Amino acid sequence: MATPFVQGRLRNGPVTVTISTACAHCGQPLHVVVDSEMRSRVLEEAAEPLVFEPEVNWEAFREPNIIHRY
Repeated sequence: MATPFVQGRLRNGPVTVTISTACAHCGQPLHVVVDSEMRSRVLEEAAEPLVFEPEVNWEAFREPNIIHRY
């Protein structure tokens, strides 16, 4: 699945996805909402997960896809 950022640009409109996962430490459910403006929020009030996005220089990027870069 492409990121909401990419889908939003391709569709020329806002896109939001919800990622359902669990804490690796305690196993509690975790839901992270990401939108096409690359904003993220966590639905669980007490949760403070570490969320990151890789920095990519798209002008210099020549790999077939981002997976090959990492």
